[in-house]
Amino acid sequence: MELNYIKEHTSCVNYKTEEDAGFALKEAALGEHFDNRQQEIKANHLIFILSGEVSITKDSKEETRVRAGEFIFIPLSSHYTGTVIQPGTYISLSFFHDTISLCDKHMLSSYLDKAQHTPLCFEPLSVRAPLDMFLHLLESYLQAGVNCKHLHELKERELFIIFRTAYTKSEIIQLLYPIMGIEVDFKAAVLKNKDRVRSKQELAELLGMSGSELHRKFTQEFGETVQSWLQKQKNKEILSRLNYDFISIKEVAYELGFSSAAGFNKYCKNNFGCSPSELRQEIKKKQQK
Repeated sequence: MELNYIKEHTSCVNYKTEEDAGFALKEAALGEHFDNRQQEIKANHLIFILSGEVSITKDSKEETRVRAGEFIFIPLSSHYTGTVIQPGTYISLSFFHDTISLCDKHMLSSYLDKAQHTPLCFEPLSVRAPLDMFLHLLESYLQAGVNCKHLHELKERELFIIFRTAYTKSEIIQLLYPIMGIEVDFKAAVLKNKDRVRSKQELAELLGMSGSELHRKFTQEFGETVQSWLQKQKNKEILSRLNYDFISIKEVAYELGFSSAAGFNKYCKNNFGCSPSELRQEIKKKQQK
């Protein structure tokens, strides 16, 4: 599959970056180690092994092997480490509790009583139809660079529909019991909505909190003020956008909410010590080293 009009995709404000939750296609090298507490995206992860094999340990106690054609759930609430036994490829889905639809939340909650009578163990599930076809098409999208956030949201919704139709209640409980009935996590909610807000006030309104309540909770969880953290996220996004030569300085300014090119120029000089065009040149030089 070849992606047409790549500039239109990558320059869109809804183009998914590495720091965003969603689906990702990755290579796993022999002997490679991972730790969910050290990953860039602190979220729940569903791991679908397309080829190869990995050994995963939960909370330094339970260990299991996940092979090609199997998948496993790694919740944010527990500590997981792993080692690649056989090199291969896998698709991961990173998601937060509050991205699950109301319909799926109701489904998970309705299984709580049954979960009390279901033996729980840390084991993978096998990929079966139509999940295999879903993963095949998703792999094609990801290989081609189709990274629209809206597509990722739709595919996540479709995945949960597949779970409900192709897997038994006992299997769903076995897979997703760690997040059944869990309240929305504050930190996860902030990370999910960081691209939708420009200020502390907007974030407070989105989360349904007062300014003082948000300040207290935020500094406790992130170790800095809301405004300082939001500015760092904006600076990361500026560097990411300027990395693409085909996106004009004016387009970058518009996409990131600046009212004018002059305002964007002033912001860059205050925060990076140079103009946007000079900053773009610096990024190029670093890449060439």
